[in-house]
Amino acid sequence: MEHTTPNRPVTETPLTRRGFLGVTTAGIALGAAAGWGPWPGGEMASASTEETSEGALRFAVLTDTHANEDESARMTNLRRVFAAIEAEDPQFVLHCGDITDYGSDDAFEAYRDLIPAALWSRLRHVPGNHEIRWDTSARRRFQHWLGPTSYGFDAGGVHFMALDPTQLLQEPGLFADDLAALKEELSEVKDRPSILFLHYPLGGANYYVNDTDALLRTIAPFPVRGIFAGHRHLNEVDRFNGLTQVTTNAARQGPFYLRVTERRGQQGRALHVEHVTLGTTDADVPTVESLAEIPLEAPSRRTEAIRIAPRPGDTEIALTAVPDRTAVSVEARLHPQAVFGARDETAWIPLVARGRSWHGAVDRTGVAAGAQRVQVRAVDASGMRREEWAEVELPGSTRARLAWELDIGGQLQGALAVNGTTVVACSTSGRVTAVDASRRGRVRPLWTADAGAVHRGAAFTPDGNRVVVPGADGRLLALDARSGHAVWTSHFDKPVLTTPLVAGTDGDDGRILISAEDTLRCLDLDGATLWEAPVPVRTAGRAACDGDRVYVGAGDGRGYAYDLRTGAVLWSVLTTDRPDRYRQLIYGPWDDWVEVLPTGAVVFSTVVDAIAVDPRTGEEIWRSPGSYIFAPSLPLADGGLLLTSEWGVVTVVDQATGATRWSAQAVPRVVNAGPVIDPRTGAAWLVSVGGLLAEVRPTDGVVTIDRQLFTANTFSTPVMAADKLVVAAQDGVLRAFTV
Repeated sequence: MEHTTPNRPVTETPLTRRGFLGVTTAGIALGAAAGWGPWPGGEMASASTEETSEGALRFAVLTDTHANEDESARMTNLRRVFAAIEAEDPQFVLHCGDITDYGSDDAFEAYRDLIPAALWSRLRHVPGNHEIRWDTSARRRFQHWLGPTSYGFDAGGVHFMALDPTQLLQEPGLFADDLAALKEELSEVKDRPSILFLHYPLGGANYYVNDTDALLRTIAPFPVRGIFAGHRHLNEVDRFNGLTQVTTNAARQGPFYLRVTERRGQQGRALHVEHVTLGTTDADVPTVESLAEIPLEAPSRRTEAIRIAPRPGDTEIALTAVPDRTAVSVEARLHPQAVFGARDETAWIPLVARGRSWHGAVDRTGVAAGAQRVQVRAVDASGMRREEWAEVELPGSTRARLAWELDIGGQLQGALAVNGTTVVACSTSGRVTAVDASRRGRVRPLWTADAGAVHRGAAFTPDGNRVVVPGADGRLLALDARSGHAVWTSHFDKPVLTTPLVAGTDGDDGRILISAEDTLRCLDLDGATLWEAPVPVRTAGRAACDGDRVYVGAGDGRGYAYDLRTGAVLWSVLTTDRPDRYRQLIYGPWDDWVEVLPTGAVVFSTVVDAIAVDPRTGEEIWRSPGSYIFAPSLPLADGGLLLTSEWGVVTVVDQATGATRWSAQAVPRVVNAGPVIDPRTGAAWLVSVGGLLAEVRPTDGVVTIDRQLFTANTFSTPVMAADKLVVAAQDGVLRAFTV
């Protein structure tokens, strides 16, 4: 986290879990040379503590502008909003993310052109999921246009902190290692009140960030008073854990923003928040609605944390909770682990008071054994809520039993690579780790290497001697599989955020095919570049190859075939009928793990269909409806193709015709983590994005839920090695289970 003072340009940010994402002096100079000036806030003219000793804070907040150069009516609306904010002459403006529809340079430029020159330096941005979800530039594009993503600044005796829990190429949020930087920042701020602003609202029914519990524990000792957020496209005020959170309406939907002014009364300083709606025309008087008060003064007493004692049984979890003595009601529930980047409104169970403690039980019928979380919330007479979580291991009979685990650190976001009993995992921390899966008990790495942040999987060469690792720092590394030492490096001018394909060819040892945003590169196994070819817009999936052609899903809604020998484009097929660039990207095969079937057909998947095409012409052979883009398809020996939708539905279709053999709901949600076949039984193991393990029988679709493996999310396809199922998760832990 970076702390800035008014009227002093920021020159750098410390490295965090987001790797190379700091902004340098050179980066700011590049922006100035490009004509759009330093990042907003770099020369922010907001008042310091001393400058406002006799005045009051006055600023504006807006969110979810979703700038899109193809949407003229939306851009006209946004221009009106910024003109109205400029007329109010705020000290600064907070933008809570989703600045653009999909984070393209054209959209950022169009957004920049909306903003009056006098207002630009007063803007403070955080990214939303729409900037990062489809981002193959690893935040470089956001930083080029708008500056750092996590930082702090002071104004009027209040500390403001921009938080960025967005995850590259993913929808929901995660704070993870950034919590250490946040704690350090708050420790330096000491007793000054702090205000957070970020994209996702927290607490209550909001489950957009998987480690909200860890954030609330981190900030609990400090005087954090309020949160401004967006994402939901509506106004909502919530009070919990000593905070007042204001979630505000999307400026995309109409001429909306928040006006925030400091007020001083008998209770001390407070921020008065008003929602402003502009009139139909500029001549009409705006409508102003009082929305919330955010107290800045310390409360008379700090609320104590809730002590939770869960006692899990076969049918229920008995609970004892000891909240602060001001509590007038206490409720509990199981944390909805299956909810992914969304809200959950299901009922809470009231607990009964017995003196200082509260007692009750939460039904666990239908809930898998394994790692779960219990939530407890206590409400005082003023309506302020306190939320706490407790880890709990639910008993039950399961096939999967933990054999070993290894804490690698960072987030394990890409697919695992396996060769024999050796498994290689790559972390967003930059650490690449090889493990012998056959070990028992305490496991030590065979070796570790540094590759820069890695968000996709590695791949072994056919002989098993090397591991090819894609890095967000623009390097493709080949590591010796026995020692982890670098053998060669191929440099790109953009982050490498696709999983490499190592394909065999006639007449030589093979080819490595890898994309870095809009460039497809073909290399030999010694790292020499054989050719490069453009990929329209961007790609984040894995290529496929049949020995003659290379197939890639692109961000213009098309699937492409390239000549393996020369890189020449042979044909392309449009996979979506969406009319504009934004929707062609998100409804196309941009993140697809393309598959060449034993029949020779090529399968491109989108959020709407899996489409099999002729490899020579791109002509469609069959189409199967479903959002199959995010989980690799799995060809079966009996001529079937196992497809897994992002909604956890597994389907086997005939490879030749696309006819459905069977379809079944397996798990609640799947993202990037496809099924793996157990060679001993022929069954497929599938891990949901929430960590729920299921066994799927490919012959008839019988699904057996086994256990909840962990409470972290996973975006990594597991592997079978040494008769163990090895699974990677976003908590940075690699785990092996006997199954």
